[in-house]
Amino acid sequence: MRIKKNPHITIHCDGCNQIKKRGGRHTTGKGSYKSYSTYQDAILYAQSTGLNIIHCSFCKPPRCLS
Repeated sequence: MRIKKNPHITIHCDGCNQIKKRGGRHTTGKGSYKSYSTYQDAILYAQSTGLNIIHCSFCKPPRCLS
């Protein structure tokens, strides 16, 4: 099975079912999840990586992280 490379950061709300459905593990084992106390902290970290930033289309941050 060939896995497409798509380096990015996805920002989720705390308790998002998209994270829970895989037990907090990425399907490829390449990524990790980090918790931040504010949306701004999450954005600052994401920007510091230089990766594309995606907001989860299911939990819809920043609505839940403001």
